[in-house]
Amino acid sequence: MIITKTPYRISLFGGGTDHPAWYRENGGEVVSFSIDKYCYLTTRILPPFFEHKYRIAYSKVEMTNHIDEIQHPAVRGALRKFSPELSLEIHHDGDLPARSGVGSSSAFAVGLIHSLYLLKNQEISKVELAQEAINLEQIDLDENVGSQDQIACAVGGINHISFGGKSEWEVSPIIITDSQRQQIEERAVLIYTGVHRSSSDIQSNLLINLKSKSKTMYRTIELAQECRKILSENMDLDLIGEMLVESWSLKKAMNSHAITPALDEIWLKSQMAGALGGKVLGAGGGGFCMFWVKEGQKDDFLRKFGFGTYVPIKIDSLGSTCVLR
Repeated sequence: MIITKTPYRISLFGGGTDHPAWYRENGGEVVSFSIDKYCYLTTRILPPFFEHKYRIAYSKVEMTNHIDEIQHPAVRGALRKFSPELSLEIHHDGDLPARSGVGSSSAFAVGLIHSLYLLKNQEISKVELAQEAINLEQIDLDENVGSQDQIACAVGGINHISFGGKSEWEVSPIIITDSQRQQIEERAVLIYTGVHRSSSDIQSNLLINLKSKSKTMYRTIELAQECRKILSENMDLDLIGEMLVESWSLKKAMNSHAITPALDEIWLKSQMAGALGGKVLGAGGGGFCMFWVKEGQKDDFLRKFGFGTYVPIKIDSLGSTCVLR
């Protein structure tokens, strides 16, 4: 039996520029960090005493004898590709809701591929794991998703990721002090809005007429570069809040489906409660929002904001790991 633990992530700047339809011609850059909320996958080879060959438990429970009959697309695609010869039982548990902007689908893909490699006693590096998850989601499943989430979930920590060129992508850890880490964990306030949405559906609207959005996309890359500098040089973290204000407007300009009227109301409420800035996570449309507050002001912000479900977070530094083998 294998149990893997794969973190979700928060993307600070550069979202949208990690999509291959954009970065293969124009390049892209993202700053993101993984958090201490996880996707857990328990996977075992099924003993030959059952009437079924596959049992998959998530929000549904599936039992079947044929991979092609599995309804969960990521499980079906991963088993076809990585372990068509095995009879398996797979059980999923997540700390946060699916389809909510924290990279849950990519965390699932990363954790599942990791588990299937370990079941066959094969090792895989975190970089290789990220690439396999990108290939699964973008090529095998034909999803309209970017490439940053798989990397953040596989590698862990706080990173600058560049996209484009022959290597497609490169991840570089941003080295921060313990004090900086604590400040980020205190300033980044994660709030669940309760609204579900499909990242792939919202991303598809981003990809329409990309050339007309070039100026906005390049500015998004500049914000990622500025954020990397702020963190690397231990500059004033209030600056990130100011950049998030601009980023909110840029996201709306890039994809009209990303910022709904309801999210604009939440944004205004956050500003009245004292947030320096904020963003809707992932593709947008709902799910989680992250607000950036002044040092020592989180409790005051939460008291005044009074909306949604607050989720305390810390930065995960390990990425996808095996907790039982």
